[in-house]
Amino acid sequence: MHMANELLSLPIAGGGLVVAGGALGLICRKAKQVITSGKLALMGILGAFVFAAQMVNFRLPAMPGTSGHIVGAVLLAIILGPHAAAIVMASVVIVQCLIFQDGGLLALGCNIINMALIPTYAGYYLYRIVAAKPFSNFRTYVGVMLACLIGIEIGAVLVPVQAALSGVLVIPFSTFLITMISVHFLVGTVEGIVTVTVLVYIQQVRPDIVAGNLQGKVRLSRRTALATFAVFTIIIGAGLSLLASGMPDGLEWSYAERPDQPNFEPIISNSDSRIAAVDKLQSKYSLMPEYSVRNNDEDEKHQASAGWTSFAGVFGSITTMAVIWLTAWILRRRNSGAIVTR
Repeated sequence: MHMANELLSLPIAGGGLVVAGGALGLICRKAKQVITSGKLALMGILGAFVFAAQMVNFRLPAMPGTSGHIVGAVLLAIILGPHAAAIVMASVVIVQCLIFQDGGLLALGCNIINMALIPTYAGYYLYRIVAAKPFSNFRTYVGVMLACLIGIEIGAVLVPVQAALSGVLVIPFSTFLITMISVHFLVGTVEGIVTVTVLVYIQQVRPDIVAGNLQGKVRLSRRTALATFAVFTIIIGAGLSLLASGMPDGLEWSYAERPDQPNFEPIISNSDSRIAAVDKLQSKYSLMPEYSVRNNDEDEKHQASAGWTSFAGVFGSITTMAVIWLTAWILRRRNSGAIVTR
């Protein structure tokens, strides 16, 4: 669901960056009060896990020619709490944009809002309402499914809203909106299943690492539990990413490209030369555009991309973990300094 630059006008893109930046500033002020040394380690490893998981696009049932990937915002919010989760998700989106050209540079603010902030907070508080005490496995996992579905759908709805405000749509707003809702209903359902699966695993081995209401028996040490997520991250980033669907994701299928409909024409028109210039700049300076190596020869690039996907998965996961750890460490130090000053 990463938006490209062409979906936005400069004023809307700039507004998105301002709103996202301001929101993250407020979130950081709140998060620094809850980031402990234990949570710092958990944030980094789970951020790497989500980065790797987002590389695995899966074919969507009943929607030929398109694919989707999990977002991971609700999973992080339930485990870490919403403030820490929002920082982790924003870090994932930023690394994807700046290093891998996944999502437009101008669209970064809107992507942070749509993928990192809205699903995290909307999903978390819906989950808390449904899974209210006393504890019940049924309520907990129904809450997880609903939180994933609603969180994804709200983020998906914002994309056509932002595109419409930008004035780039060449079809009725309602048509784009209905398509996005339909596609991302399937994505949200799959995300809910994946999130429930991960939480069931945590419930069986180390339920106390979850900030939300989750009960179970401790079977692994905290260090071992975190190590298993590190192993899962490597397996997903280096291995399962090679099996990812090459079909366009739900957003791309909704507005730009439909392999199942050869005569489909893009539903947007953005002739702003400044947008094209930013695209060119981002492509030139991204370290691994589209999770591969830069190569002018298309045949060689195709051969190289399969070999470099695993590297991109592991490298991106490590980079994301480092960014999160550094951010969380700085926030924790600032909070410690503030306490001493008082």
